[in-house]
Amino acid sequence: MLILWIISFSLLGSVGAIFTAAIFLRIGEQIQEILVPSLIAYASGTLLTVALMGLIPHAIEHTDSHTILITVLMGIILFFILEKIIIWRHCHETECRTHGTVASMILIGDAFHNAADGVIIATSFLVSIPIGITTAISVIAHEIPQEVGDFAILLNAGYSRKKALLMNTLSSLSTLPVAILAYYGLVIINDAIPYAMAIAAASFLYISLTDLYPELHQRGGFWYEIRQFFFMVLGVGMMLFLLQFHH
Repeated sequence: MLILWIISFSLLGSVGAIFTAAIFLRIGEQIQEILVPSLIAYASGTLLTVALMGLIPHAIEHTDSHTILITVLMGIILFFILEKIIIWRHCHETECRTHGTVASMILIGDAFHNAADGVIIATSFLVSIPIGITTAISVIAHEIPQEVGDFAILLNAGYSRKKALLMNTLSSLSTLPVAILAYYGLVIINDAIPYAMAIAAASFLYISLTDLYPELHQRGGFWYEIRQFFFMVLGVGMMLFLLQFHH
């Protein structure tokens, strides 16, 4: 039964996010300018809440806090190095200093990123279904604006809509097999689960603080800031509500 939850949410977090992003691109630019920043604000709230109120506290329940916090710290450093090596960047703009128009690097980076999402989803569901659902929602929430940006970059590089959709779908398929492998691997090596949770939390903290938050500070305006705050609080509130069902 648990493996079905993992498969379902792995598909939603990868292929589902891509098709949602493809639909997004057909919406008018004015609406996109409103919805994409709102999604980013919502994603930042969900990622921080799941990391700080779900993943890290649960990991600490199974081993000492010092070891878990060291693992989180090392995980953040690891993601920084990975970003430098494979240009792993969640850019939400057509023009991005890191991505440029190197479409092949975008796809390679996405494949690694989606594989990491698979591990995160599987690890979370092994803890409990509520933790798994909140984590998967956070993954989906930050995947949609990322894929919107990646689609725009591929189209700007000369890809047709069909080819961009196909290539992005192929790069996203790494989520499912890696999630299944992580499920069976972590079931066998049960002691590794708290450390996997800590690495997952490091991933969420890194994405939210180094990528999503800078995006939110790029534009201003009273109603823009109010909308950001509303969706961020909405993300936090929804995750706190769902985490109440975790025992």
